[in-house]
Amino acid sequence: MKNIDWMILNVLYEKRSMTQAAEVLYMTQPALTKRIKSIESEWGIEVVKRSSRGVTFTEEGKYLVKKSSIMIDFLNEIQEHFADRKMSKELLKIGVPNSFSRLHLPALLKTYKDQYDHLQIRTMANSSDVLIRNLTDGTVDIAIICGDYPYIGEKTCLFEEKLFAIAPKGMKQEELGDQPLIESFLNPMVKLTVDQWWKSQFGSMPHEAHHVPYTDIAIEMVEKGLGITFAFGDTWNIDEDQLQFIPIYTREDQQVSRKVWMMLSEKCYKSEDVMDFVTYVEKYYHVN
Repeated sequence: MKNIDWMILNVLYEKRSMTQAAEVLYMTQPALTKRIKSIESEWGIEVVKRSSRGVTFTEEGKYLVKKSSIMIDFLNEIQEHFADRKMSKELLKIGVPNSFSRLHLPALLKTYKDQYDHLQIRTMANSSDVLIRNLTDGTVDIAIICGDYPYIGEKTCLFEEKLFAIAPKGMKQEELGDQPLIESFLNPMVKLTVDQWWKSQFGSMPHEAHHVPYTDIAIEMVEKGLGITFAFGDTWNIDEDQLQFIPIYTREDQQVSRKVWMMLSEKCYKSEDVMDFVTYVEKYYHVN
């Protein structure tokens, strides 16, 4: 018998009408009749007798009805058990900076969910300098940190990303110094990096014109001809007919870059599921 068959017996016994039972069960009457015949065929018995006054249950049918209540309770108990297990997944709090959230996080979490899905993951967005403090005070369990911030706990370098200027198409690096800077960084280390590079290249500080919270907003303002902006990574969504990524090099001809770290709290080592997630992230980024 199928699970639905126990519910059919229960409802039909209560209604004593194929038509009314079909309505309650959101079934067609032919489909309901087919299920009753299937039950009778499976057990080699007659479950109900049909007449103009409705249906009457046989003794064998009444026996199955009694068992139907037990089976329905049993099936509900199983469903509740696995629902509780799903809801009781361990919570993992991950702190992520904006750039990582935009360029990496959706794909990372999607592949983890598809392959494992053992944790309830909650992400908290902030700049790397704030996330370091969140990691230290226990607000987050894992922090993705962009840049070389000091941390005495366990950390793994996931990858290195390079710095680019996002500017109108055709513009040269030496022309950037004449442009207004659209500042989009909450991370003071990033601002310091840009300011130092600008000073070394052009002998002055940037001509700041606008401050916006997110890089993608700054990119849109560059598209409108309001200045240039800087971003780590070259996978930001830009209109390549209007804009370009200009690699930023030092006077020693080295491209400016930063490392992206995964930093762990002590709490991580107390959970096998969390450490499995850590291993998954390391494999995802091909960390040896």
